[in-house]
Parts: sequence; C-alpha cells; structure tokens
Amino acid sequence: MNTLKIGTMTLQWTVVAGILYAEIVVVLLLLLPWIRPGAWRRIFNSHLVVSIARFTSVAQYSTIVVLLLLFVDGVREVRKYSDVNLNYDVHRVAEADSAIHMRLFRAQRNLYISGFALLLFLVINRIVTLLLRSAQLAASAEASLRQAEGAQKTAQLLMESEGKEGALGELKDQVESLTKKLTKAEKDRDAMKAQAENLQKEYERVSEELINSVGASGDKKSD
Repeated sequence: MNTLKIGTMTLQWTVVAGILYAEIVVVLLLLLPWIRPGAWRRIFNSHLVVSIARFTSVAQYSTIVVLLLLFVDGVREVRKYSDVNLNYDVHRVAEADSAIHMRLFRAQRNLYISGFALLLFLVINRIVTLLLRSAQLAASAEASLRQAEGAQKTAQLLMESEGKEGALGELKDQVESLTKKLTKAEKDRDAMKAQAENLQKEYERVSEELINSVGASGDKKSD
C-alpha cells in the first residue's frame, strides 16, 4: 500500500500534467500547416482573445513562477533520492530499496512534467510572436503590391488620354518607374513568402523536437 501511495500523483502535479497536455495540444494546433499566419493573426487580434489575454496576464506570469518553483523542487528531490540511493547500506532490505526507487521515480516524473510544461510555455509565446510577424510581413507585401499595380493602371490611363508628345514622354517615364517599383514589390513579396515558408519549416522542426522530447521523457518514465 505504501508503494502505491508513493507512486500516486498528487493534486498539484495532476494540475501541472493537465497544463502540459493542454500546451502540447496548443503547440500542435499552432503548427498545423494549412492554417496560415493571417488566420492566426485574425484570431489573436479578435475581441474575445484580446479580452481573455487582458484578464489572464497576471495568471500567466503566476503560472510561470509556480512552474519554475516546481521545477527547482523537482531537481532538489531527484538529487536527494539519488544521493540516498548511492549512499545507502549494502544490506538494506528489499522493501526499503523499493520505496527509495519509487520516490526517485516520482521525483524524476515531476521534474520532467514541470520542465516540459515550462519549456512549452516559452515555446508557445515564441511561436505566436513568429506567426504575428509573418502575417504582418505578408500583409505589408500585399499592400505594397496593390499600391504599385493601382499606380501603374492610373499612369496607363493618363498616357492613353494624353496626346502631347512631352506629356506622353513624361508618362512613359512614370510608367517605367512604376514598373520598376512593381517588380521590386513582387520580389519583396516573393522574399516574404519564402521567409514565411522557412518559418513554417521551423515550426515543423520544433514540433518534431517536442514530440521526440515528450516521447523520450515517456521512455525514461517507463524505465
């Protein structure tokens, strides 16, 4: 019965484990390739999300502090029971040996849970920042492209309606200048799209590393 009690997860660690699972779900949602950064920007800037973020900002910082304290406590517990395990008498009884190993397992489990919860909290904030930046760059590129296209159309209409040679030459120069600006805007848009694709690849790489890390922690727990 004592061994079962030692291996049972307490309420606070059950809550931390729930936070960890929720963070994993959020990270996987943020890394979905078919949801574009512009869609995430509309979601993050919606009235509901902004209101929730305003009222939960204190709770978020409090959660970081609590997770950090639990992580430090987990490190302390692991070192404590590791030292007991190494310095224990060779002739210890089997029940005491089992109890020590169970306590060490619980301390390692709590360390992994709090550590990954804290890590994913920081990763989520970073991913959200990158998504918003990517959406802003894409919107800026599209706006510049539309402005250049509109200016080019206006110049072409003026050139068609104007019959004087001098005015025609000036309009041609304007068209050439606007064409160059349009070409530059298209190049900027392509560069921003390439940057967005690189960000998407980075999201996928982070997702794979997180999944591998969670899997590795699960293997260590099972050991």
